[in-house]
Amino acid sequence: MSELSSQRRTLLGGRLRRLAWIIPLGILGNLAYTLLATDREAFLATLDIRPVWLAVALGLALLPLWLNTVRVWRWARVMQPDFPWQRVLHAVLLAEVGAAVTPSVVGGSPLKVASLSRDGLGTAGAVTVAAMGTIEDVMVLCVLLPCLALATGLLPQLIGVIGNAMESAWPGRGLLVLLGIIVVLGALVLLALRTARGRRRLAAAGRWWRELAGHMSVVRRRGLLTFPGNVLLTAVQWASRMSIVAALAAGLGVPLEPLRAMVLQWLCFLVMMATPTPGAVGGAEAGFLLVFGREIPHALVPVILAAWRFVGFYGLNLLALGVLGIVWRRNGLHRPTMD
Repeated sequence: MSELSSQRRTLLGGRLRRLAWIIPLGILGNLAYTLLATDREAFLATLDIRPVWLAVALGLALLPLWLNTVRVWRWARVMQPDFPWQRVLHAVLLAEVGAAVTPSVVGGSPLKVASLSRDGLGTAGAVTVAAMGTIEDVMVLCVLLPCLALATGLLPQLIGVIGNAMESAWPGRGLLVLLGIIVVLGALVLLALRTARGRRRLAAAGRWWRELAGHMSVVRRRGLLTFPGNVLLTAVQWASRMSIVAALAAGLGVPLEPLRAMVLQWLCFLVMMATPTPGAVGGAEAGFLLVFGREIPHALVPVILAAWRFVGFYGLNLLALGVLGIVWRRNGLHRPTMD
């Protein structure tokens, strides 16, 4: 590794470690909001969930985290056959806790890319791994969700929510606005290229794109067997993640049809993605009330809502943060440095 590359890696490592001070504050802020917004009696009623179903819900929450790690590791090994599992797990856990301090539409992917880049894949390699994961998610959801919605009679509602989300993001003549933004950005790029600094940045961007194209070529040559297996893992991951509410409801004696509950939980995810607050705080609760308000007895809605947020989000955040804290302390990285 060149001296310049080593310096960049050290700088990135210092920035990631300094971010560790922000993550707990974000998680605690989200937790505080949920505790204040949830009725005390309803929150205590979550203790009445039958242990067996609570264990099932916890398993359904942890399984996606593990499957995501396996998926990232398989692509990282395509880039570098000897890439360590521990570095992938570190990146995935960092992304999990990072999701608590960023809007859902951003999530923890930038932290995952930064961590993988720092740990040896390079920026282009890390972006390639993240891009393949996104492609797998989109492919599975584009097939799985319409099938589930059609089988449960929820297809009109799904189309309506997606349409409303698009209208909210690009109201009225949104495409014309988007086209105008592209034209303005293009003009700014052309103006920047007229300077020496702009030309240097363009040359650097060109080298990066060539490096990225080289990594995609590696994917085409070595990833033919990795992609189908990862798509299957992705399907199991999303099915598990979208079944948590049904398991918690069953633990309180509320029979929710599993396939219908999966579609409804995905609608909650759509609302969360449109929420600009860190960790979708506020939006997740509003989306749950809107989507599941008529599916669950009124008295149990806040109970299952609180359990869903803690099992499916805050619990994972705290678990990941605890594991990362142990790793950082063992490696002497528990204090931010100025390197």
